[in-house]
Amino acid sequence: MGEEPNLDELREEIRKVTLEMLRLAGKRLSLAKRIGEIKRQKGLPMEDLEAEKDLKQFVLEKCRAYGIDDHFGLKLLNLLIDEAKRVQSELERY
Repeated sequence: MGEEPNLDELREEIRKVTLEMLRLAGKRLSLAKRIGEIKRQKGLPMEDLEAEKDLKQFVLEKCRAYGIDDHFGLKLLNLLIDEAKRVQSELERY
């Protein structure tokens, strides 16, 4: 049986996970920007409430599967959606 990780090791693991989350957030924003460009080219509205509704349902299902509080999962998703909308709205200016 191995030893439990110490506090410093756990904090380093948190640091690594946080960095990965930031990397993935950057990738998500890049994808949101590409989607915004396609919407602009096709004359579609930047906001798609049906797509947001579907994504929220998907996130709730995953929260339950992973044992994550629904409120936290939706709060995180709303933050990501708001930032995606901000990035896409910047495209409308050009």
